[in-house]
Amino acid sequence: MEEIEKKLKNYVLWLLSRQDYSRRDLTRKLQQKEATTEFTERLLDWCESHNFINERRYCEGFVRRHLAKFHGAKRIQSEAMAKGIDRALLDEVVEELAVDWFQLAQDAYLKKFSNAHQDLDQKEKAKRVRYLMYRGFSYEHIDFAMQAQQ
Repeated sequence: MEEIEKKLKNYVLWLLSRQDYSRRDLTRKLQQKEATTEFTERLLDWCESHNFINERRYCEGFVRRHLAKFHGAKRIQSEAMAKGIDRALLDEVVEELAVDWFQLAQDAYLKKFSNAHQDLDQKEKAKRVRYLMYRGFSYEHIDFAMQAQQ
């Protein structure tokens, strides 16, 4: 049994050496390897005590990755909830980063539609609004981005 636990510990350390993981993600990966619940908790507590797992660091990286992809607040919140990130921690991290959602929406809009023709019919305008909605921006942000382009 001790040999299996050593292999699982090395597996977790190998995963963490490549990228940050949340406690929930590592728990799921250990369950796939058929680790016991008791051992999983003990191992993840040990990782946290050595700062190998840090939920705040994971959340900051998660938010930065999504901002780099020009995702809006709603999309980030939705995907964070799917990943099991605490809502209060997410709000705190977003607040600290002081994101200008209007500028981000405009950047996303310009990246996608900068070379497109500017005279918009209703169908083209709806297509652009849907694109920005899918990216997680509110109507206020979308309206600002589209007005700034014209």
